[in-house]
Amino acid sequence: MGNSVPDNEIQHIMQEGLVRNTCGTIEPGIAETWEISEDGTTYTFHLRDAVYTDGTPITAQDFLYTFRRLADPATAAPYSWIMDGHVKNGGDVVAGTLPVEELGVSAPDDKTFVIELEYPQSYFLSLIGSCGQFTPVRQDKVEEYGKDYAATADKMVTCGPFTMVSSANRQYIFEKNENYWNADAINFDRIELSVIETGDTQLAMYEQGELDYVLVPTAQVPNYDDQDNEYMNGSLDWVYINHEADYVNNENFCLALNYAIDRTTYNALANSGTFTAWGNPVMPDVDGVNATYGEEFQPDGYPVAGDQTKAQEYLQAAMTEMGISDPSEITIEFVTTDAETNKKIAEVLQEMWQNNLGINVEIRQVTYAEIFGNVFPQHDYMVGYGGWAPDYADPYTYLELFMSENVYNYSQYSNTAFDDLMKQSTTITDAKTRLETLAQAEQTLLDDGAVVPLQVRTTHYLMDDDVTGVGFYFIGYNIDLVYGDCAPTA
Repeated sequence: MGNSVPDNEIQHIMQEGLVRNTCGTIEPGIAETWEISEDGTTYTFHLRDAVYTDGTPITAQDFLYTFRRLADPATAAPYSWIMDGHVKNGGDVVAGTLPVEELGVSAPDDKTFVIELEYPQSYFLSLIGSCGQFTPVRQDKVEEYGKDYAATADKMVTCGPFTMVSSANRQYIFEKNENYWNADAINFDRIELSVIETGDTQLAMYEQGELDYVLVPTAQVPNYDDQDNEYMNGSLDWVYINHEADYVNNENFCLALNYAIDRTTYNALANSGTFTAWGNPVMPDVDGVNATYGEEFQPDGYPVAGDQTKAQEYLQAAMTEMGISDPSEITIEFVTTDAETNKKIAEVLQEMWQNNLGINVEIRQVTYAEIFGNVFPQHDYMVGYGGWAPDYADPYTYLELFMSENVYNYSQYSNTAFDDLMKQSTTITDAKTRLETLAQAEQTLLDDGAVVPLQVRTTHYLMDDDVTGVGFYFIGYNIDLVYGDCAPTA
């Protein structure tokens, strides 16, 4: 049921998949070895002798149950869509037009698990190694606890490096799993993860020695210039556009919104300059062929400094098409969450659009649960602040959000040429040609003003000097505590 980076981070601590993605390095997990067919569409995994925390052996049947449960419409898993276009028949199973038994997974025996894919996917091991949805769950425990399965630490069994021993009082406590197949590689005896909503409170607790690790709130980053560390966490922030709503259903108007923003100034005002201003809908650091996608294939996006001349040209063209003579006749509503940081972001963009285009922008704030539970999925907005964290190191993970039939297409963007390029990319086996095709698809989004890219997130953090071996990554999860170590206290 997990669907976020924090969910994956917890799963990464206490679960083990067929393979483990350790900051981009694919390592054996429950599968000791595997083979990939010549056409790249069939993966055969051979399981090691591994057990759950209660000593029960892990079998291929557990993975069979897990994959089917994820795809089964009756489960209503928020991330069931990840099966569509990846695992054979995944889309039809998720849609309910095929039974779960038709999903492209099988367990010929207790130690062999086979996955058939819709098309070759060079990133597939990366995906299943970093996303917790693919780690095994026990059917008997799911059925025993029903809706309460995994609601608390005592209502589940796991199989990873650590065991969750408590989830009470807004704190997750993990202890080393001595039954883990690779327990000798695990150094931490205990991990405590506290849920503390206010960034400034977290920072104060770190300063008082109550925490070993903390994220630095964007407004505080300048105060820790010589002390903090940073990493690019993969998240792209942008403004979603509802292409069925008034005004923003006009392509030229959407392009005017994009060119009217000076993303560098925006980042300085809204985020204390802590993020990287970015004018593309794909993060540049995903994989290319010999280097990153950004270095090899990515088209030029909207200029980070903006272009007021082009903004006015697109605005005038849009007004002519809409029969509007004065931009002040246009009012758009900007929806965002009620977090103070998001309010500041909305206000900076509001001022830029009003000053540079002469339009009116009204801000509507809702809760986080509302915006992703109702507002975006039900298209109850005109423009809204959101973004995406990648599931695998490939441009497809961002671009597929804008395909006409994707459940996460909050924008209601639809372009047959774009859809065709995306579908075509799934049939191409040559890596260079495939990425060139995806670059064409990204260019189509840019030409259409499909979304307003803002920034790539750079995360700043503080960590005690005696903590070592902690990794950081941008696919599925951000912090990897599994192989961390800590100097003994005196």
